[in-house]
Amino acid sequence: MTAGKAPSGREIWKAVREELVLNLYALPFSTIAPTVYHVYLHPEDFDAIEGISGTLTEQIRQALTEEVTRLNRDMGGRVKTIMARLLERDRLAPVEIPPGGWEVNLRRDPDGELARGQLGIVSTLAMPAPVEYGGTPTTRIVRSIVGASGRAATVSHVPQQAGSAVPGAAMPSDGGVRETEGRSSPDRARLTYSDDQGAHTFMMRKDTVSIGRGGSAVWVDVQVITTARVSREHVRIRGDASGGFFVQDVSLWGTTVDGAPIPPAVKGPEGVAQPGPEQPLPARARIGLADAITIDFEALGAP
Repeated sequence: MTAGKAPSGREIWKAVREELVLNLYALPFSTIAPTVYHVYLHPEDFDAIEGISGTLTEQIRQALTEEVTRLNRDMGGRVKTIMARLLERDRLAPVEIPPGGWEVNLRRDPDGELARGQLGIVSTLAMPAPVEYGGTPTTRIVRSIVGASGRAATVSHVPQQAGSAVPGAAMPSDGGVRETEGRSSPDRARLTYSDDQGAHTFMMRKDTVSIGRGGSAVWVDVQVITTARVSREHVRIRGDASGGFFVQDVSLWGTTVDGAPIPPAVKGPEGVAQPGPEQPLPARARIGLADAITIDFEALGAP
């Protein structure tokens, strides 16, 4: 990858492929891989490939499946070396292809943290519970910066809660509609809003979505472009199996539902905001993010 030059589509794929191989997780009878990849580019680099971003993400999804097929066919050489720190045997068990498909998103770096020619990649992997410790499942989040000087990565683990979403950021699709890519779930709710980039519609398909300004260190499902009075992660919406919905404030500036404030997030002992308690969300409601953005929420199929 050349410093200062926009990464080509092939270079983006190579970086995603390396993210896949470096973060495989071996189980006794199978190997699991990150299923979600959010790729951030410098705004000028993103402009260079924006017109083909849909084709590129679709081909990367196809290439991920072909790469896993190849790994399962030939488990030696390069993979054995890379995975030596994870394995106590010579060969990997077969790598699983996610039944729901791969999720790949390309977008601009909103915070100016990437230089021209660099890529920021966030991959997420749902980890099984450590049975021997009676623990809970976690999501492993790897944040990598890839450039001419190599790759630097940080790893964090987030506990999985019932109904929680894997942290991520959805890409806008044609017609101003945002949706979680790589999913086959039906639309559960519709969110419409306007921000500094115009009018948008987001189709909620996961159990839980997070909303806020996002950024290269905070990954949200619905990224709004607006004033800093909207927090990086501002509010969460969760749907349950019975068709009910709930809203939870996670901001420093407050959230309203139909004009009434909901219980706010509070600062913990280390000054970090702790989410407020969940509140029932009507099937149709107006959600206010501070005094900056209003989101019209509609549960699909509501009377």
